[in-house]
Amino acid sequence: MNSKKELAAISAVLALVSSESSQAQYIEPIRALPTSPYAAYGRQLTMQYRDITQRRIIKRTR
Repeated sequence: MNSKKELAAISAVLALVSSESSQAQYIEPIRALPTSPYAAYGRQLTMQYRDITQRRIIKRTR
């Protein structure tokens, strides 16, 4: 009688695993929207400001 319960438990687990694998589907990640040209221009100005500031700091420390 114990083997029937074990067999039923094993078959239930196998049925559960096989049903889960058939439902698993790949979901493509959401891609970010392309940035506007204004944001790119702002980043460029920010990096230019940082570069100039760092050069000034380096000149002062020499």
